[in-house]
Amino acid sequence: MAASDLIRDYQVWVVLPDGDRRVAADFRLETDARGRHRRSALRYTGEWLAASRSYALNPVQAPLAAAAREWETEWVPAVLDEVLPGRWERTVRQRLWGRRADVDDLHAVLAAVGGSWRVGAVEIVPAGLEPPPLASPLCFADLAELSEEAERTWQHRTPEVEALRRMQGGSSVGGARPKVLVEDQGAWLVKFNRSDDAFNHARVEAACLMLAARAGIPVPETRRVGAGRFEALAVKRFDVTDRGGRLGLLSANALLCDGANQAPVPHPRYDDLVGIIRHHGSSPGRDLAQLYAQMLFNQAINNRDDHLKNFSFLQDCDRFEFSPAYDLVPSEALGAYPQLGLGNSNILPTPGSDEAVQAGRNFMLAPAEAGRINEAICLALAQLEEVMDVAELSDEDRRFLRQRVRGA
Repeated sequence: MAASDLIRDYQVWVVLPDGDRRVAADFRLETDARGRHRRSALRYTGEWLAASRSYALNPVQAPLAAAAREWETEWVPAVLDEVLPGRWERTVRQRLWGRRADVDDLHAVLAAVGGSWRVGAVEIVPAGLEPPPLASPLCFADLAELSEEAERTWQHRTPEVEALRRMQGGSSVGGARPKVLVEDQGAWLVKFNRSDDAFNHARVEAACLMLAARAGIPVPETRRVGAGRFEALAVKRFDVTDRGGRLGLLSANALLCDGANQAPVPHPRYDDLVGIIRHHGSSPGRDLAQLYAQMLFNQAINNRDDHLKNFSFLQDCDRFEFSPAYDLVPSEALGAYPQLGLGNSNILPTPGSDEAVQAGRNFMLAPAEAGRINEAICLALAQLEEVMDVAELSDEDRRFLRQRVRGA
């Protein structure tokens, strides 16, 4: 491949909350011969800069300004990384493209325009092309077929190519668990159970989200849905507005990476998230209280998947706030450290303890407010048996959850 072929131009599209779609920026990408990032530049369009409803695609890494933002690094810049396939979507693409195809080739990935618009308000497509349809072509009636294909794909069995294509049409979302985007009386993200799960993932996650809601933590609406031999959990999308538009969705990972070389934070802390909220949040008091509650709740349920991509922020022209909590699932391993520490410690306080109340200071909370949050979480945890009844957990899953929920 000629060197000139490695430099290509793209456009960054944004869906506004009212459903209007605009080109917000031009993006030039240069890679090495294997499609790995070498350098890139993002420049907001004059129309986007002049629009009354415009906002920065990333207020930390790419502030709203006329000058181009440039990166020369081996790390993929945050503004691009946010729209790249997650582990599950990469698995689907690899099965579709074949073993010789390279799903890490950035140009190949960005050129594969198809399926539905991914989670969030941003899509990057080759210059001159229209972005994919905004709505997913899939509905709940498709889940039985797709769950079988998801299982075959996960187990590396021979794929049904047409089913894979349909699944890719609604799989533009990050994470490792098999999932699809569905439009059925609303916009949903559907997460499939797997045959090798140690517990009924859909029911246990539904129970944990129910517990979090009872503790006063904002969570999305969920429903358990049938999917052939398997079950699935449908999570109402909080990035989709009542008018069918979108709110921007930025992970904490994209906001906290190194500004110069875009490398991820080597030892992330909850304190880093506090800094984002204090400097950029439109409702910092509320968001800091929610972050504090989520930290305590993650510790209470033994959630060790509390990495920076599992904390996100919603944004539009006058809004930048913490998203509802998601991916609240106990880890199988007991005694493991959380992925985010607090202050100088890698051990998080247990809800209801003196240490937990004192930790509220890291979140700018008065002792009375920290105490109220601790009490709400402890009261919710005491309702575990009732919540497990509502979630219809099996005896085995009840034992699994009891062993991991502290204070229940």
